[in-house]
Amino acid sequence: MHPPGRVEIVVPRRMPAQEVESFVGKHATWIRETCEAMNRRHCDPSTQPPEKISLAALQREWSVSYNQKPCARLRVAESEFSLDVFGANDDVARRQALLNWLRRKARAYMVPAVGKLALETGLRPRSIQIRSQRSRWGSCSSSKTLSLNLCLLFLEPELVRYLLVHELCHLRHMNHSQRFWALVEQFSPAGRMLDERLADGWTQVPGWLLVEL
Repeated sequence: MHPPGRVEIVVPRRMPAQEVESFVGKHATWIRETCEAMNRRHCDPSTQPPEKISLAALQREWSVSYNQKPCARLRVAESEFSLDVFGANDDVARRQALLNWLRRKARAYMVPAVGKLALETGLRPRSIQIRSQRSRWGSCSSSKTLSLNLCLLFLEPELVRYLLVHELCHLRHMNHSQRFWALVEQFSPAGRMLDERLADGWTQVPGWLLVEL
């Protein structure tokens, strides 16, 4: 289950559709109740394009307006406190324009943040990717590439810092062994507590963005 109530079913190849339907039918009550619980807990379950965007990581907020005038290309014009979306005449296009803006915002924030932590920890990735993932805040590959979720922008700075430390530590330990956690806690002493808080982090991601992931 992914917030704000999306159901994902992973099945082996060639499994008959009837067996999948039967499985879903047996768990229909749990699925419905879990969806309802997610919607109750989620801070903003609406899928409509937003009237404002608040990014906790940056401690900033923008009001959002949608310009109906014809425009050659889809773009978002940013000022200090507002965003103007041009060339987007339907909800899907508007959400996509804002998703692209968020991706640029995430790169501008996270790449320097990783660089600062790399100096602090001595752990330096080979490259950094900004992605829009459904259920993972970040990952580290064996080729030393960090993949960071743009949704991190909706979390508090201390959670973002912890996640970056967590993934950087995977450059040395590609597991969750005791040595890995000892390294994490060397740079983030409250790491295990913050890791538990991350599980609830998806409730801070607005519904309009979740439908685009």
